[in-house]
Amino acid sequence: MGKEKKNEWTLKIFALAIAIVLWSYVMSEVNPMWTEEFRNVKVNFLNEASLERQGIVILEPENVEIKVTISGRRSDVIKISADDIIAQVDLSGYGTGEVKVPVYVQVPVGVTLKDYSPKEILFKFDRIVSKEVPVTVETTGELAEGYVLGNPTVKPQTVVVEGPSSWLNSLSKVVATVDVSGITDDIDVTRPIKLLDDEGNSVRGISTKQNSVDITIPVYRVKSVPIELQTTNQLPDGYELVDIKLNPSKIDIVGRKEILDKIESISTVPIDINELISNTNVPVDLIIPEDVKLLNPDQKVTVTLNVEEIMTKTFELTLRDVEILNLSSGLSINEDDLNSRFSLSIQGIRSVIEPLDKDDVQIQMDLEGLGEGSHLVTVKVKEDNFKVLSLLPESFQIRIRRN
Repeated sequence: MGKEKKNEWTLKIFALAIAIVLWSYVMSEVNPMWTEEFRNVKVNFLNEASLERQGIVILEPENVEIKVTISGRRSDVIKISADDIIAQVDLSGYGTGEVKVPVYVQVPVGVTLKDYSPKEILFKFDRIVSKEVPVTVETTGELAEGYVLGNPTVKPQTVVVEGPSSWLNSLSKVVATVDVSGITDDIDVTRPIKLLDDEGNSVRGISTKQNSVDITIPVYRVKSVPIELQTTNQLPDGYELVDIKLNPSKIDIVGRKEILDKIESISTVPIDINELISNTNVPVDLIIPEDVKLLNPDQKVTVTLNVEEIMTKTFELTLRDVEILNLSSGLSINEDDLNSRFSLSIQGIRSVIEPLDKDDVQIQMDLEGLGEGSHLVTVKVKEDNFKVLSLLPESFQIRIRRN
C-alpha cells in the first residue's frame, strides 16, 4: 500500500472516532427529545366484578393489547418499558350486546403520551343462563353376534348446564358414550358426559356440575323362529287350498336366553280362512309371548292363500289312446280290440284341469309276460296334479297274435 493511501485511511478512522465522541457527548450531556413506540401494552379490564353481579360475561375479547407512543428526554424515555404504561377500560354499567368501550392510557411522570391505538375496544357481552338438558346414550362398537341392546337407563336422566346464552343456544345434546364391543351381558357403567353442538363438536364456555352419569343397558339374545299360521273355519265345497305363503316365513324375536330357549315358533292370531279367498295379501298379527318382543317392532307379516275352484273333466277314449308297454317282439293286438271304448273322469283345480286334453293324460297298459292268446288286462292312469274319479271299464279282454 502506498504512503498516500495509508494516510487517507488514517484520516477516515480519526474522523469516525471524533464523530463517536461528539455523539456520545450530545447524548449524555445535551439529552435530546426522544420518541418511543410500544406495540404490546396490555389493557386492564376494570369492574369485571360488577358484570358478574349482573350475571353478564365477556365473550370477546379475552385479552387486548394496544400500541402506545410516548415522547420525552431520551434519558427518561429509555427507562420506560411496556409494563410501566397503564392502559384500562372501565366495564361498569354495560349490558348485553356489542359495545365499543373507550381505552384510557396513563404514562409515567417525565414523559408525554403522544398517541395510542386503538382508542376504543369492541366488547361482546352476554348474559349467563342455565337450562336442563336430557342425557343421550350413544354406543360404539358391535355387540357379539346374536345379541341386541335394550333401552338404556341413565341416572341422572338430565343435567343442568350453564353459560352465555349465545353459546348455550349452540348446545345440541349432552352425550354419554358406551363401548359395547363383544358384550354379551347386561351393561352397568359410569361414563363422562360431553356437551356437543349439531356437528358433534364440544361447545365452549358452558359447564355443568354433573360430569358423569350411571348407565344401565340390558343385553338380549336374538332368535329366528318360524311363523305358524292359525286358521278358523273350512273352505266351501268345490274349492281347494293350493298354497299358503307367509311373508316373512320366519321372524326374529328378542328376549332373555332362558326364555327364548323354550320358544320354537310364533303363532299368528287365528284368521278366518274364508277371508283369504278374495284377498291376495292379508296382514296378520302375531301372538308374542310375555317378556319377548320383535327385533323389528314395525315388521309386518302377511299371508297369501292360493284357493282354486275344483272342476271335473271326462274323456271318451279307445285303447288306441293308451300307451302299450312291454309287448313282446313279433306280437300285436287284434285291431278290433284296439277299438274298445272306455270313459275317464278326472278332478282337480281349474288351472290344471281346464287346459288338459286327452293327449296330456298318460294312460298305460302293461303286457309284460303275455304271449299269444286272449288276456284280461288292466288300464292304469298316471295321476299328475289331479285325481281319477272313474275309469270305466278298467279291464279289457284283448287278443294277442303273432304277426
